[in-house]
Amino acid sequence: MESKANAPNILIVDDEIGPRESLRMVLKPNYNVFAVENGYAAIQMIQQIEMDVLTLDLKMPGMTGIDTLKEIRTIDPDVMIIIITGYGTLKSAIEGIRYGVFDYIPKPFNVPEILSIIDKSIQRRKLNRKVKEILGDCFNQQLLKEPHADSDLPAHKEGKEIANGKWDEINLSDAQSCLEFAKVLAYTLEEKDPYTSGHSERVCYYSDFIAKRLFFSPKERSELQIASYLHDIGKIGISNRFINKKGTLTPTDWVIIKQHTKKSIELLIPLNLSANILSYIQHHHERFDGAGYPDGLAGEQIPLGARIIAIADSYDSMTSDRPYRKPLTNGDAKNELVKNAGKQFDPNLVSLFLDVLKEMEDAFLVKDHLRAPANVY
Repeated sequence: MESKANAPNILIVDDEIGPRESLRMVLKPNYNVFAVENGYAAIQMIQQIEMDVLTLDLKMPGMTGIDTLKEIRTIDPDVMIIIITGYGTLKSAIEGIRYGVFDYIPKPFNVPEILSIIDKSIQRRKLNRKVKEILGDCFNQQLLKEPHADSDLPAHKEGKEIANGKWDEINLSDAQSCLEFAKVLAYTLEEKDPYTSGHSERVCYYSDFIAKRLFFSPKERSELQIASYLHDIGKIGISNRFINKKGTLTPTDWVIIKQHTKKSIELLIPLNLSANILSYIQHHHERFDGAGYPDGLAGEQIPLGARIIAIADSYDSMTSDRPYRKPLTNGDAKNELVKNAGKQFDPNLVSLFLDVLKEMEDAFLVKDHLRAPANVY
């Protein structure tokens, strides 16, 4: 194969020769294209050559697409993965999110669509690398320090000054670029923790379903999506000794953990995000009865977006594995939402979300397989 200098490398993984060769012919004018027919060959190829993008079929003999995806993620956590399949389900979509799939394309694929998605995935990979570079400069020096057990907060002044000087390297001039940045930042922060991997995307997934039911405008939906991806960013300054602690949290533990909403706002202020986005992030742990934090807001004093994220965050957390407890079943998690409607959660939004879940379950026929992450702090 003739290599194109500086062109991205793309690996096609599909056991069907027709789709595999069609895609190879479509992509080869602009990319270095490799093609294999099964997961085992894909893993061998990834070990030998650094790939930028991988397109992956789900239903293959031998190693399935999802098993291939899991193995590849242990070899190269940064390769962009696009699922191309005729067998997608909600279960496989949620599982794919957990392992950082960039997009899903149904078979037979549309050529302009797949070219557009490939191009976007290449741009995402470039952004991903830039974010990791910035995070390495900003957070490893200060925000990722392990806080001492007798300290409420690590010092933030230094880290904020570094962040102020680095964030302007990324162009966040429009909603789409800001959303892409939020996604990459969430992926980057979650990828090292198997218990939270994909959490923010699933929170966004559920939140957006509610937003569509409430007829949010495109701008309102975009703000909610960005806030969903960034809602837990403040946890980067808190040790996993507290976040994933087994057993009962002490009052000191709670004081430390509850600072993450404040930390989020401190970190995000240099990005000049909208007031709505910041308020959703700041208040997503308020309770409908006024007993939440950080400000003890109650009822409709709590921003609507924050009330939505609270439900999506809690549901995803309850149905996900954690070091300190096993996940609840989908049915038990829904019962907890009902039990806490009017206390922790907006009762009208709980009712709406349960309707949304039922529609999703009926559409994909996966009922108790809706797994997403947690004891929500």
